[in-house]
Amino acid sequence: MTPKWSPHAKSLLADILHTITVERSKEDAARWSHRIQSETNQLADFPNIGAMIPLVCFHTVPANADRLRQIICRPYRIVYEPAEGEIHILSIRHARMLIAENDTNWS
Repeated sequence: MTPKWSPHAKSLLADILHTITVERSKEDAARWSHRIQSETNQLADFPNIGAMIPLVCFHTVPANADRLRQIICRPYRIVYEPAEGEIHILSIRHARMLIAENDTNWS
């Protein structure tokens, strides 16, 4: 079961990697890309490895909050949801940011 990235999460990741490329280097962006992919690929074998997300981390608590999990890949929070034999990567943002409503849905 390979984790699947939502279009929203892919876009956020692309923005993060672009920023790293501009502010640091292409090599740093490649290292971060590899690190993030390694972290999320673990979910294929260990879908519940991530912690439940504390309710205080949400801007507005979504209906599916009890199913959402997170992996912290400092300084980023990767939000995902195990769903019917699949892993849906929903968002990746700086861990200090509150999780927005559009970060909690598969779209």
